[in-house]
Amino acid sequence: MEQLKLEQVDIGYGGQPLIQKIDLSFLQGKMTCILGSNGAGKTTLLKTIARIIKPLGGVIRFGGEDVRQINGVRYAKEVSAVLTDRISLENCTVWDVAAMGRNPHTGFFGLLAEEDRRRVRESLEACDAWELRNRLFNQLSDGQKQKVLIARGLCQSTPVLLLDEPTSHLDIFYKMEVLQTLRTQCVQEGKTVICTLHEPDLAVKCCDRLVLVKGDRILACGDTGDIVQSSAIEELYGFSGRQFDPVMGLVEFPAAKGEDVFFAGADENTVYLFRELNRRQKGFAAGVLHQNDLLFALGRAMGVSMVTQKPYLPVTPEQAEQAFSQAMDYGLIVAADLPEGDFQAENRALVRKLAAAGKKVVSTSEYRALLESKTPIGKELPDEQGRSGIAVRRDCRRT
Repeated sequence: MEQLKLEQVDIGYGGQPLIQKIDLSFLQGKMTCILGSNGAGKTTLLKTIARIIKPLGGVIRFGGEDVRQINGVRYAKEVSAVLTDRISLENCTVWDVAAMGRNPHTGFFGLLAEEDRRRVRESLEACDAWELRNRLFNQLSDGQKQKVLIARGLCQSTPVLLLDEPTSHLDIFYKMEVLQTLRTQCVQEGKTVICTLHEPDLAVKCCDRLVLVKGDRILACGDTGDIVQSSAIEELYGFSGRQFDPVMGLVEFPAAKGEDVFFAGADENTVYLFRELNRRQKGFAAGVLHQNDLLFALGRAMGVSMVTQKPYLPVTPEQAEQAFSQAMDYGLIVAADLPEGDFQAENRALVRKLAAAGKKVVSTSEYRALLESKTPIGKELPDEQGRSGIAVRRDCRRT
């Protein structure tokens, strides 16, 4: 069900629009993330929905009703906002700040009833901030303040919760905690959560819907799965099919140029080796990899050249031959520990063929051990005279 709806809304400041003719719907019980670069208008959009700034045109509706017809106290019981604006609250404890979320519910004198106190405690506990309740807010770290402000938003007990960069200033553990808390509010409490994030990898993993803001327009909006299957996220950030894999939510540094290492197949060591070689700015390629393998998603995000096969199908001789032609240009072959059977038979034959062609072949476990020994860059490969810091596998019977 549509809970909030924007119809031909223009947003901006001082009469100057940032984005025009916005048509968006936010669904009850769903978590929607607004993604976009800095300055794209994400915060302005949230502030407009929160009625902190007025729209320059168009209509915002809550439950079908024009929000201009809803008074401030009633709207504060329907929509709460946690923004990034820094606030200074002298001599206020964490409890005091969280309890401010109850103001729309406490009447003229602002006295907390037992129900209000229960809500304050539950909100602080949900944000892992209950132990901070007696601390002065101004003495907290930025991350702790962020958790308390989110607790204040939850404490307001509104069906709609707006959050501007709720994971800012938080380490990865608390990022996950906060987003899980918001997911729980959607699933168990039926809240409509609308947030902005700078982490597309987290957004695709936790949000039901995405709104992509680029330039002066809404680039795309809809269910996360539909957005992921399109190329909209790549277009938004200029990834061009590299550095981000929306299906897995992987953000990776692009692969280095060069022809240092070719990976023949994949096993439990290969993910480590992909990342380690990328840190060392070594050029590498791989084949034949199955497209349901984690390594395929990792390599796609990095922009690694790969020979691939569809999921659950045996590697074909044609694919193995393509991988062989590519591997011949690389200085070292790193062979995976492949299981017996027809499924990987061509990959095992590929390794034997490369060894017979005179290529230097090592196992993934041997190569990982070498890299973990912190051998200086450029010393890990056998040189032309045969001097080597690693045993080269000429007999590939195990593969």
